[in-house]
Amino acid sequence: DMGPKARYLGPEVPKEDLIWQDPIPAGQPLSDADVATLKGRIADSGLSVQQLPKVLEVYERIRADFGGRVSIADLIVLGGGVGIEQAAKAAGHDVTVPFTSGRGDASQEQTDVESFEVLEPKADGFRNYLSVRFSVPTEELLVDRAQLLGLSAPEMTVLVGGLRVIGANHGDSPHGVLTDRKGQLTNDYFVNLLDMGTAWKEVDDRGDEVFVGTCRRTDEEKWTATRTDLAFGSNSQLRALCEVYAAADAKEKFVKDFVAAWAKVMDADRFDLARR
Repeated sequence: DMGPKARYLGPEVPKEDLIWQDPIPAGQPLSDADVATLKGRIADSGLSVQQLPKVLEVYERIRADFGGRVSIADLIVLGGGVGIEQAAKAAGHDVTVPFTSGRGDASQEQTDVESFEVLEPKADGFRNYLSVRFSVPTEELLVDRAQLLGLSAPEMTVLVGGLRVIGANHGDSPHGVLTDRKGQLTNDYFVNLLDMGTAWKEVDDRGDEVFVGTCRRTDEEKWTATRTDLAFGSNSQLRALCEVYAAADAKEKFVKDFVAAWAKVMDADRFDLARR
């Protein structure tokens, strides 16, 4: 796979666009003023933090109001960044999520639907999603996805913890949302995951994917979580990372590291940035 046509070299590059090349029209870079304007419009759209990355109808309207000078792909990424900034602000932190424009939108005619169907995720530990049971543990599927994204263990850890507390789970699932302040970018996930006052048990005898956490003293149910979540408490290396982010003086570090890891993922496929 040679990647997008923009990476082809030599005199034999075909002039026509072929669908197997996965052609994507060139994106249009935005100025800092444009980005600030679009952030304001996204923030004023009335979408919640959880809705911001995925509501296309609103983005289509914003794009039209902006004269079509921004791609939906850029708006989706920018919307996610706005959501993070709002979640951080709600937790008492003022941050700016890095954003690089220039993504393009492929049309329906430029998309080979069947070839993309195989890319539909069957499991995504970052969003606590599992469509079917696999022969390998689900926490290993998370590590595999993190490796594909080029993430280190600390980056994987901070992303999972942050995505849980802001409510980014698939289907708005409560599993692993270990906070009473959902929508705020806090380190509650790590604090509550490591709380020795919580006892974790399987929900039932039919499997070991979902667990319930109860208070050791009162037997009151406090949380639910998946085995992917509990791996961060049981694996010695991941637990050490969780202890760093659970510290009382690590709140600012947690937010800073989360933003950096998020920005890294958003630019993971931007081969064009290396040439700038």
